[in-house]
Amino acid sequence: MSDEEIIERYYELRDQKIAWGGGYYYPNIQKLFLTPFEREKDRREIALWQKKYGKSETEKWYEEAKDKSCVWWLENHLIARHAFNSCMSCGTCTAACPAAEFYDYDPRLIMEVVQSKDEERIIELLKADTIWYCGQCGTCKLRCPRGNNPFALISSLRQLSQIKGYHVCSERGSQQYTGRHLWGGNFWNRGCCLYFRNTMLPFHLDFGPRFARYTFNKEEIYRRVGGCPDMDGSMPGRKVHPDTLHEIRRCWQEGGTLYLWDQIEKYAQEQAREWNMDIDDYFYKV
Repeated sequence: MSDEEIIERYYELRDQKIAWGGGYYYPNIQKLFLTPFEREKDRREIALWQKKYGKSETEKWYEEAKDKSCVWWLENHLIARHAFNSCMSCGTCTAACPAAEFYDYDPRLIMEVVQSKDEERIIELLKADTIWYCGQCGTCKLRCPRGNNPFALISSLRQLSQIKGYHVCSERGSQQYTGRHLWGGNFWNRGCCLYFRNTMLPFHLDFGPRFARYTFNKEEIYRRVGGCPDMDGSMPGRKVHPDTLHEIRRCWQEGGTLYLWDQIEKYAQEQAREWNMDIDDYFYKV
């Protein structure tokens, strides 16, 4: 199928609707979610977007940064510059970090590596699982006596790792490909990072009995509150209007997100070939 045919077919299926609870229900949104068909449509659609709108200012900067040193990135990337002042290795960030309680993870050491400006140590860090353990909760920022923002700095390091392709050297880094199509696909196609049907009770027992009640009664709850990506309604969780979705996509394109997705896609395709598997098998493996 041509790019236009596969995109047209996807939206034709996605927008089929039936009357439901005084509004409309879109049964195929759930069926299309995260399928190989949706992932292939996204690849082609985003490629056409890149051709149509050209390179944004942010994307051009990312391309320049790709050929620069890691130290240059840390000295010039806006997030990194605002996230790091100086570190006295007090360990407050690690002491307060929820992730450090459960993983072999020490944000203080990350700050130490960044402060060293040692290119080889930074590259080693970008190739490790370490930077992917952070839950981006922000606890470290609130505790740091020097006013550093470790979790924002880690976010910056993650972008650098993806741009240079170092992320595929680690297990957690390779999983960014799944994340790109899971959360990225949710954003691109449904306008929200978490599609309400993503969460399954057996994998989220820690959410407690209230979540269990919601899981068993979610169709009734959706109908009652009018908020679900599969239906029209007045709540924020409703099916996003195509014009609104277009505006959101333009924000991501201008902000460089599509370029980062392209890099994740590129390095995943390369690693899939190295592992002698197609990209869909790779998706499920990582």
